[in-house]
Amino acid sequence: MQGDRCRRRSVRKRILKLLLSGFALFLAVSATLFALAWHLCPFPMERLRRWPSSPLVLDVKGKPLFGVVGRDEQWRYPVPLSDVSPWLVEATIAAEDRRFCHHPGIDPWALVRALGQNLRAGRIVSGASTLDMQLCRMMDNRPRTLHAKIIETFRALQLDRLMSKDEILETYLNIAPYGGNLRGVEAASRKYFGKRAGDLSLAEAALIAGLPQSPSGYYPDRHLEAALKRQRVVLRSMLQAGMITAQQLEEAQSGPVPICGSPRARYATHVCSLALSRRPAGGQTTIDLDIQEQVEKLAHKHLESLPDNTEVAVIVLDVAESAIVALLGSGDPSDPVDGQVNGVLARRSPGSALKPFIYAAAFEAGRLNGQSTVYDVPITRGAWSPTNFDKTYAQEITAAEALRRSLNVPAILVAEGVGLARCCGILEAVGVSLPADAQQRGGLALAVGGVEVTLLDLTNAYATLARRGVRRRPRLFADESGGLAAGARDSRPVLKPQVCASISEILSSRHRQPAATEGMSAGEIPWFMWKTGTSSGRRDAWAVGHNYRYAVGVWMGRFRGTGRAEYIGAQAAEPLLCALFCLPRIRTDADPPPPQAIETCGPPLLPKELRQSLQITAPGAGEVFVATGGTAIVHARANQDQGNSWFLNGRLEGGGPARRLVLTPGVYELRCVGEQGSSSTVKFTICPPDSQIVNPARSTPEPSPNFVVQPAGSR
Repeated sequence: MQGDRCRRRSVRKRILKLLLSGFALFLAVSATLFALAWHLCPFPMERLRRWPSSPLVLDVKGKPLFGVVGRDEQWRYPVPLSDVSPWLVEATIAAEDRRFCHHPGIDPWALVRALGQNLRAGRIVSGASTLDMQLCRMMDNRPRTLHAKIIETFRALQLDRLMSKDEILETYLNIAPYGGNLRGVEAASRKYFGKRAGDLSLAEAALIAGLPQSPSGYYPDRHLEAALKRQRVVLRSMLQAGMITAQQLEEAQSGPVPICGSPRARYATHVCSLALSRRPAGGQTTIDLDIQEQVEKLAHKHLESLPDNTEVAVIVLDVAESAIVALLGSGDPSDPVDGQVNGVLARRSPGSALKPFIYAAAFEAGRLNGQSTVYDVPITRGAWSPTNFDKTYAQEITAAEALRRSLNVPAILVAEGVGLARCCGILEAVGVSLPADAQQRGGLALAVGGVEVTLLDLTNAYATLARRGVRRRPRLFADESGGLAAGARDSRPVLKPQVCASISEILSSRHRQPAATEGMSAGEIPWFMWKTGTSSGRRDAWAVGHNYRYAVGVWMGRFRGTGRAEYIGAQAAEPLLCALFCLPRIRTDADPPPPQAIETCGPPLLPKELRQSLQITAPGAGEVFVATGGTAIVHARANQDQGNSWFLNGRLEGGGPARRLVLTPGVYELRCVGEQGSSSTVKFTICPPDSQIVNPARSTPEPSPNFVVQPAGSR
């Protein structure tokens, strides 16, 4: 018996040794295989970074304007963990992985608990998945099998070594499913609550944190009661984890959790299209949604007073920041034809809206100022006989009044006087992009809108006036260079400050009352300057101006180019412009300081119709002078001074409207040459005393009773 017990004990020891040896071998093999797998199968980090984001266009305050699903047809807006509400971070940990901050990627205690629950139930009722494991499952999208669970466990251990806990949590919050085709907390927050994930309350955060457990079952748009029930479970988990107090739990459960509709805004359709064309990923724009809404409402109301099918385009620029704060491309963006046109970028004839820059070219050159006389007379240039809008002529008028009254002929004559090259140069300098052949195509008609420009360019040119001659490139995105912060990099002085101030003062509401403000007292009218324009055939009606804070441009018409009698700038566009400048967010009541005087130089800008031919009025042709004392004094005069130069027998004598010549006897040829090349010539004679006088115009000498005796020294 004793021998049998010893043999059995010996057998048990051998079996135990074999088991221990086998287990040790198993561990060694497992460790070796694990090490080999770790080395040979590195974590596929690129799979965590492959998720496409959804383009989103935001206004300047971060409000969503427009969004587009990503390439995988999912809504996903990645955000850093710092931009996620702390409530949402804690709610996610409490709901999905309470020991997330302490385990190495897998939670051993949760595995033991899940194994016991599954054995008792005879089926899988708990997976013990950590956030790391869930992230790995979403990365590969495998079905929930034992084999998949082993892979997830292995990948979770790798992931925990490669990324910090914050990085893992941030990635999870950006790709986890939250119902429908929503991926990530930012997309869910904007969809369900119309706000950023960083602005969620405790109740809202708990609702969103509970969705990944069953995104389709808890989808708030369809199963709100189930989602709220899950929310209460998450809140109790937060209470048990010590993340919130009982009072906070009660307040979160008792308060309403309103679910909103879509994150898309109804406004700024063309802005969003333009933004996405420039940046397919979207971004934060300079659009102020509050101003944009007011612009669109006023524009749609104004359209009711105009013929059917009239289109409108409006742009508002922040002068200092050179930022587009509002843009309306058409009256009805949903129109399948006209609604697809962005009228702010369309090239159209601006009519008289270019005239301020024609006068600015003359002011800049010192040829005119506001008080200079310009001429309004019938003229003909080739086959073109331009007229004013009312078919009348003012003859002589100040430049300021001619610009205020938008007279065509004076503007054409000013352009002719200073030169088209200078006028085109000023227009290009202030920000108006002209065709390469603008001078040839437009000719003098350029002064009255003979070339096409965009509303964006023209409004930015008026913003240059408001900046006192500094041109900047318009910005659409908040992070674009430009404005005051950019300094000299994007700023270029192109006009003298006193020129811009003078043009702005001439066209200001203090010197003429806008038609739309009839019935308002002078104190109720805000300060702004503006100019209207009407294209040939009344196809386009324009009104553009600034108040030193904002530059505003309005265009009315039809994109197809058909004219209407109503499409006159002062009637169709000016009332809307005035209403925009009266908006509280845009208006200004403080008058700018008076402009400095502009000194003029050079000859007046006379039209050729008023220019007399250059004539020498003294001495007369063939006149004879008698020299007493050996010389005679001859006073030479011309009928006008065109930068005259005087030549005597081919020798330059000097310049000016008159010359005093002291001459000895002889025959002389006097020539006066004007600045433009016109000239006049006379011949005269100086005779000694008691000589027979010879008239140079005759071949034989004859006595002359009409001679002039000019003793030396007389005046």
